[in-house]
Amino acid sequence: MPGRHVADHSTNWIGQSRSRLALRRSEKPATKAGQIRALWPEIAAALEAGQSLKSIRQWLEEDAGIAVGVTSLTSYVSRIRRREVQQRHNKAIAEFEANVAPEKAMAQDSGLPALWPQGRSTNAIPSKQPQYNPLAQAIKALTKPKLDIREIHGDGDPSGKNLI
Repeated sequence: MPGRHVADHSTNWIGQSRSRLALRRSEKPATKAGQIRALWPEIAAALEAGQSLKSIRQWLEEDAGIAVGVTSLTSYVSRIRRREVQQRHNKAIAEFEANVAPEKAMAQDSGLPALWPQGRSTNAIPSKQPQYNPLAQAIKALTKPKLDIREIHGDGDPSGKNLI
């Protein structure tokens, strides 16, 4: 009968693995950072309600058994907030690209020159747009003919032959 047990195990291994992983997911994380991330919704709500980090630190120690200093808790909170901001930023970029993709495809299908940067880089210069040259204005000014005061006042011979 051991072979039959192996066969049952091989057909139901997904369900068993999922249930074991679900149980382990509810265990206390091994690191303080993981523990604070697991409790982040409650910590964020307490901060939003006006509680101080000092009182939250005390509650974490008393109720959850997490011994952490105020400076460390401040560091963990700022890391979590930065990560949330980055995730929101990445989500906004993905949504923007999803909305722009149909318009980009239509522009490419129409045969018009593409003015869309390649890749995700926001610093990319579109392929058909000329690059900015900081010396262009100076070059343009130096290639113009010099100002002749006689032309302004109408002095002298207009043909330029009789200078005396």
